[in-house]
Amino acid sequence: MTADELRARLNADALAEIEKVGFSLDFVARNVASAAAPVSVSQIAMLWMGMPNKHDRKRTRRLFDLLTDAGVMILVDEPTETWRPV
Repeated sequence: MTADELRARLNADALAEIEKVGFSLDFVARNVASAAAPVSVSQIAMLWMGMPNKHDRKRTRRLFDLLTDAGVMILVDEPTETWRPV
């Protein structure tokens, strides 16, 4: 999925929230929405920030929740905070 394809699937509020938590659509499209296998909050937070703190992981979880609400991701396992692209 490209950033443009992702942008087309998200409403204005979701786009604003993704920007607010600090993610670029290019990063999200490439590393989250186009993942070939399930991805976890911890995994994406590490790609995004290197050594994420609890706030970075919380913002990453918010991103995953936004993408789930938009129908881009589906929760696979809550205890491990793992999702997969739809």
